[in-house]
Amino acid sequence: MTDDPTFIPPPAHRILFECVAGSRAYGTASADSDVDIRGIFALPRASYIDLAPPPNQIADARNNIVYYSLRRTIELLSAANPSLLELLFMPDDCVRVCAPEMRALLQRRALFVSRRCADTHVGYALSQIRKARGQNKWINQPKPEQPPRKEDYCHVIRRDRLLAVDAAPCRPQPLAASGLRLDECHAARLEHARDVYRLYHYGAGARGVFRGDALAVESIPADDESAHFAGLLLYNEQGWKQALVDHQNYWTWRRERNEARWRQQEAGELDFDAKNLMHTIRLLLSGKAILERGAPLVRVDGDTLHLLRDIRAGCFRYEEILAMADTIVADCERLRPHSDLPEETDAAAANALLHELTHDWESRR
Repeated sequence: MTDDPTFIPPPAHRILFECVAGSRAYGTASADSDVDIRGIFALPRASYIDLAPPPNQIADARNNIVYYSLRRTIELLSAANPSLLELLFMPDDCVRVCAPEMRALLQRRALFVSRRCADTHVGYALSQIRKARGQNKWINQPKPEQPPRKEDYCHVIRRDRLLAVDAAPCRPQPLAASGLRLDECHAARLEHARDVYRLYHYGAGARGVFRGDALAVESIPADDESAHFAGLLLYNEQGWKQALVDHQNYWTWRRERNEARWRQQEAGELDFDAKNLMHTIRLLLSGKAILERGAPLVRVDGDTLHLLRDIRAGCFRYEEILAMADTIVADCERLRPHSDLPEETDAAAANALLHELTHDWESRR
């Protein structure tokens, strides 16, 4: 089920619900689609008074398999979370486990369908559709395998360039072009100047400017000030830290991504993530369905399925898909004031349901 050797699912007697979710539930799966498993598990009430809190969810490394605790499920449903709401409307052919407590939850699923659900569907979809342009995606901004070096974020004004006679004075140059080696230098802080340091050259006997991930600030003896002064060091530490985070995120994505999903972009056929936009339009249509018939759209068929597959296949330009999204959003804005749905979930009723389902499960153990 998963290639994550560290993943341990909840014990079978605690699983209240398990289903095949994602594109295979929607009907939009291709031969390359992952199998996404979602589930809900129960915990004894006594576990919530332990010093070590129980887990809200249990997942494998790639989040292809995710189980939510019953408490977390009710919490997210009450907050109109789109992913949790669709678990209450899964097609029968996707359901693997459905315990009596889950059947009781399904009987009262209308409690969690509100106008706020439509809002969260639309809001999340719009946030995704505006991120879909290829130039803002990692696919067009590859990172080298080696992480960024601190030295690449260092510039130097050498001593002889502070008042250069043959060039403009005080012009920083990249460390690599300066001829200086930071492992042969010490640094002292320059007063009243952030990220700027005096640089002193000591040669092979130096301890170096960088020691681990930190820049070491030295106290330079007065006799060494003139004799060893080499210039000024400008170190963009925040730039290096951000580059390091970006590098780590990029290579995590590279390790975990579904390669088939990116073939069109890597071949230069599209400048956006077609699969992401397909699911974004589906999410908008689901928000509209909530306002029209009081239930999200999970399994799609007919013209809607053809539309989503055409989006996935790259049959539409980005601007055309954005126009579709604007039309669906306008439909939702028109429908919302006339909906009979409550504004949001009744929190007290949701809390009572959580206690009831937990009690019933404990009584059945």
